[in-house]
Amino acid sequence: MKNIIIFLGSIFLMMNQILAHEDNEERIKFWKEYYNPKVEITSQQIPEVKIELIKNKPFYQIKTNIKNFKFTPEKNMMNNLPSEGYGKLYINGEYVSRIYSEYHFLRILPEGYNDITVILSSNLDHDVSLNGKVISDNIIYQFPEYTFSEARNKSYNQMIQCEFSEKGQNLLKIQVSRDMLISESSEYLKCRYDARNDILSPFTKNMTRLQKHYHKVTLEALNDRIKLWKKFEDGIINIKEARIENKRIENRIDTLMEDKLKQLQEAQNDL
Repeated sequence: MKNIIIFLGSIFLMMNQILAHEDNEERIKFWKEYYNPKVEITSQQIPEVKIELIKNKPFYQIKTNIKNFKFTPEKNMMNNLPSEGYGKLYINGEYVSRIYSEYHFLRILPEGYNDITVILSSNLDHDVSLNGKVISDNIIYQFPEYTFSEARNKSYNQMIQCEFSEKGQNLLKIQVSRDMLISESSEYLKCRYDARNDILSPFTKNMTRLQKHYHKVTLEALNDRIKLWKKFEDGIINIKEARIENKRIENRIDTLMEDKLKQLQEAQNDL
């Protein structure tokens, strides 16, 4: 109980301190420290954590190996020792749950590359740290496990579904009733953007320089077109203005690709 009172008192003092901060950078630094408090290791026995992903298809388990640290669910909010507490599981930067045992069950992982991190935390929810650096471990896992070639097919199939799924067909009917193309809808373009970005972006390291450039300019063009047709849908511009600008954006892809191809050919000739 005494530890809890001390903890709440420290929060009160910090709240008073922030009111005195006039510099914006200091405010940012304060809130980062407030929302991510740390407890510094004072013992020579430094806690360690190592994680691995175990596949028990169709499910997964996070195995958390710890050293010089104990999982203590029975001591929640009872002390602020850097040698005991729990693990905090994050997937792609989002907090998932506490870890109190060696094995933690995961029902599903998001599609694409997953950044899985476990941070050691005290019983008072302070990140265990050494010289200001939190004690954690991190792994990257691609779900589902497929090749670049398979990803390209998956991306293409998902783009097709943007128009031919039930949702896509309903959108098409609405656009036709307005005497417009389905590609003149921000919703349709966002679907195409997600199909390319979410599935193919994790494979940029597998792309040739030309493929990588095409991927980049295509995503930029789709993003620009999404904003353009959103402006039309919000009544900011008329249909004529939208179609003229849309044509300019589409033509820019060809121009940029021609320039890149010329650049690569010149570089090849210089070898």
